[in-house]
Amino acid sequence: MSTAQFKLQAKDQLSDYVRGLAWSADGHTLAAVSAAGEVVLWTDADRPSRRRIEVQGVCDRTCDCVGFSANHQFLAVGGEAGLLQVWDLQSDSPRLVFKESYGSNWIERLAWHPVQEWLAIPVNRTVQIWDLSHQKQVATLDFETSTVLDLAWHPTGQYLAVSGQGGVKVWDVQKPESPPVRFEVPGASLTCRWSGEGQYLASGNLDRTLSVLAWGQPPPWLMQGFPGKVSSIAWSDSSPPLLAAACVDGITVWRRQGNQWSSEVLTEHQGFVKAIAFQPNSQLLASGSNEGGVLLWPKAKKVSQTLKSLMSGTACLAWHPSGNFLAGGSRDGKIMIWTLGSSKQGFG
Repeated sequence: MSTAQFKLQAKDQLSDYVRGLAWSADGHTLAAVSAAGEVVLWTDADRPSRRRIEVQGVCDRTCDCVGFSANHQFLAVGGEAGLLQVWDLQSDSPRLVFKESYGSNWIERLAWHPVQEWLAIPVNRTVQIWDLSHQKQVATLDFETSTVLDLAWHPTGQYLAVSGQGGVKVWDVQKPESPPVRFEVPGASLTCRWSGEGQYLASGNLDRTLSVLAWGQPPPWLMQGFPGKVSSIAWSDSSPPLLAAACVDGITVWRRQGNQWSSEVLTEHQGFVKAIAFQPNSQLLASGSNEGGVLLWPKAKKVSQTLKSLMSGTACLAWHPSGNFLAGGSRDGKIMIWTLGSSKQGFG
């Protein structure tokens, strides 16, 4: 699968910068949000019969994050207006079932629990966890030291990692009243991600470093020498896992060898790397920059293919759960779906 050629299968257009893309866990629905406030769904998105549904049209505030619940019943969207909105997708037309206003607090992140219908969102220096099946708040986690910058569920759903000034705090959500485990980093942790099996927790840091913690086995490793802040990170599902870190126009790939990590820098991009993502269950890395084009790197080593449909600049990427489709969004509102050997056609 990693050496196969991807072809453009479908394309569509939103009014502005595509701020987020997400596939449902069953792979049948693709969602996108834009800087113009649009929320759009494509049902049967992995089939030629795909159908477009405009959940929310253009408005005066940007939407910045989007995600499906694990059972793909709910779609959550947050944005500049400080609104968290959740739609129920069980009927033919999405039905707004939850709306919470946080005033001037910009909702730029959200994270669904990997099993339950729980949704975590940052609210200033705290994280609120909502149970959407009962529409009630089940926990408030106080980060204390700064605004929350990122959050990530452990694959089992027992732990929630939260990034901010001073590092990452990890709560056991079965005991939210207990003190969190502290994963200290230099400066601020901008982003955090668990490896596929939850063995490692990585933190991309403002002070040009990357930290990796073997869960339950401190101390962490500290990788240095980046030319700028580590803006995004991604784990492969392979064993041993690969860790990719984007910084300025380069991507550093870290491989676990024995008791050490070795690194290699990928340098084909000409502009700031905006998105990186590993194909599920493989070591094929997709990356996009603000100079346009999506690069595919089998085994995260050398480029095998350049997808040129987003030449205005890549904003975001999302792999289909099967790994057979890759969706991309651009800075000028284009949305593309690439797949293996299919002919080009418009969205339905």
